[in-house]
Amino acid sequence: MTEQEQARTPEAKNAARILVVDDDASVRMQVCFTLENAGYAVYEAEDGAGALALFQEHLPELVMLDVVLPDTDGMEICAAIRALPGGLHTPLVMITGLEDIDTINRAFDAGATDFISKPINLLILSYRAKYWLRSGQLVGELHEVQRRLFSAQKIARLGHWDKNLDTGLFRLTCTEPRMLGLTPDCDYEALFAAIDADKRDEARRQIEDACAADRPFSTHYPVRLATGDTRIVLNQGEVIYEESRRQRLAVGIIQDITELKQAEDRIRYLAFYDNLTGLANRSLFREHWNKVRPLASRNGRMVAVFFVDLDHFKRINDSLGHPAGDRALVAVAERMKLIFRHSDVIARAGDEFAPPSLISRVGGDEFTILATDMVSTEHIAHLAERINGLMCEPVRIENQLVTLTASVGISVYPSDGDDIDTLLKNADTAMYEAKRRGRNNYQFYQHAMNEEARLRFHLSNRLRQAIENHELILHYQPQFSTVDGRLSGCEALVRWQDPERGLVPPSEFLPFAEESGLIHLINELVLEDACKQAAKLVKAGMFAGCRMAVNISGNNIDFSILRRNILRLLTETGLAPEYLEIELTERVMMENVNEAREILQDLKDRGISVAIDDFGTGYSALSHLQVFPLTTLKIDKSFVQNMDASTNGRELLQAIIYIAKCFDLKVIAEGVETARQMSELEQMQCDELQGFYLSRPITVAALEERLQMTSASV
Repeated sequence: MTEQEQARTPEAKNAARILVVDDDASVRMQVCFTLENAGYAVYEAEDGAGALALFQEHLPELVMLDVVLPDTDGMEICAAIRALPGGLHTPLVMITGLEDIDTINRAFDAGATDFISKPINLLILSYRAKYWLRSGQLVGELHEVQRRLFSAQKIARLGHWDKNLDTGLFRLTCTEPRMLGLTPDCDYEALFAAIDADKRDEARRQIEDACAADRPFSTHYPVRLATGDTRIVLNQGEVIYEESRRQRLAVGIIQDITELKQAEDRIRYLAFYDNLTGLANRSLFREHWNKVRPLASRNGRMVAVFFVDLDHFKRINDSLGHPAGDRALVAVAERMKLIFRHSDVIARAGDEFAPPSLISRVGGDEFTILATDMVSTEHIAHLAERINGLMCEPVRIENQLVTLTASVGISVYPSDGDDIDTLLKNADTAMYEAKRRGRNNYQFYQHAMNEEARLRFHLSNRLRQAIENHELILHYQPQFSTVDGRLSGCEALVRWQDPERGLVPPSEFLPFAEESGLIHLINELVLEDACKQAAKLVKAGMFAGCRMAVNISGNNIDFSILRRNILRLLTETGLAPEYLEIELTERVMMENVNEAREILQDLKDRGISVAIDDFGTGYSALSHLQVFPLTTLKIDKSFVQNMDASTNGRELLQAIIYIAKCFDLKVIAEGVETARQMSELEQMQCDELQGFYLSRPITVAALEERLQMTSASV
């Protein structure tokens, strides 16, 4: 910097900075003196090079620049300052002694903000400087707001447009117009050019109808970009009046909302659809009903509500794992979609469009179906038969063929209910009736089922209370040896001592306990009481050579929990394992073969007897005698009672006993009711007998008396 290039900085730290550039020292001195007295920080330079250096160093807020400089033209310095960082919007005033129009035009072309003629009127210079600084500040703030707006528009993929509704003049302001399917020089017609053809006319009509009615508009549509991508664009705005010009303007914003729409679609999907199967959920099912019901009522058509529950589905989860169970549910959903195509809905010619049938998943293995436009119960039954039929077809999961069945309950609008809650409740009731009748079938709702459901609900509450109030007691059915006739054991049987009804037989509450899942709690209570009673008898010296048999029944037995409970009770009661026998049916063991085999083997190794109960019914197969670690085979009473009813009854019974002996199993025959049956079984070398001929189930007091008699005779 030369000696002439210096700064006169006042004490105020926040003083505005002004750069004065003039090769006339006297002019510079007068101007700088005036501005300094007005409180500004003033920098001065006598040539263009010095001016550019000082500008870059101090970034002045106002530049006063002489048109004529010794080393260059002032116009060139003006243009150079505009090109420097921070120089684009700085107020730049040209000082000139030339007042011709050409010089003034050149100054503005170079980027000048204003000009001032020599000689300078020093009396008003500080006021003009204040004006220039204030206007420069406003311009700077405006450009900062604009910069931020453009940045926000770019981030938000947003543009702004307006159209003069009187003149047709159209303007677009957008940092990235091509991201919206537009071009920088876009006109009003081009605003719609990139919209998909099937949506273009509708979008334009919505905007123009709103403008004609002076109301706000909002529409979104897909646009095809030059890259081939499709984006969703929101176009919304309103009509405003520019009072100063008395003109109507349509102003709007256009924004890329593709990600927002995708998120909204995903949220809607999660709100109304099952994520695993893609079927509707409860919410969409109810929403669909609200659409279906008015049309069905107007057309006099029936609507069928199907409640579908897969039979024994837990076996798949337990044996193959939950991922396999999920794949099975997906397969079921796909089969249902095949059944309920539009072709399955019978519609009369000329009818209004009937909403399609809807399938929903409402629980783990529960599905509901809203079948619309039904004209007869025969058609509804046909659909139910197709459900049962398709479910029975094996599905391959984890390289295994798995066969599923379903219990289906059906209610029909309007005969079985006028609202969806009633229809669902009645279809659910009918589904339970289908399960009660052996599963793998369908049942229409009948009004008598409501009373039965009410009684079942009452029974459920009473049975829970009975468990809590210790109303369940044990009776014991003695078992006798065929060798010496002595009492060799007993089977613990649960009874309900109802304070109101007296002794309730197990046939009235155990089937319901199995359906409701209360059987598992009852199993635990029976096992606990039986172990305690057996321990007392052993301690009293009356149970030598005997066993306490406990039947473990119900669906979905958790064998790990069963083992844990048995071992805990043996420890707590001090009962030796050889005094305990657990009885299970083949059906119970087959629900989870691997776990059952492992746990039962462990119990057998500890000295606990394992009996297969009701052999010859249900799942019976001779191969099961090899699969499971058994000690005892209990022949179902039906074989004993049919001994005389058929010509081959005795031979079949003899064969079962023989096979059991081959597997080194002890054999107990149930249901012995006559002396002849007892004699025949003794001749067949059946090991033990139980039945009403020998003894009905007895109380613990009667059992103790029998055992005392046996001990005394020995």
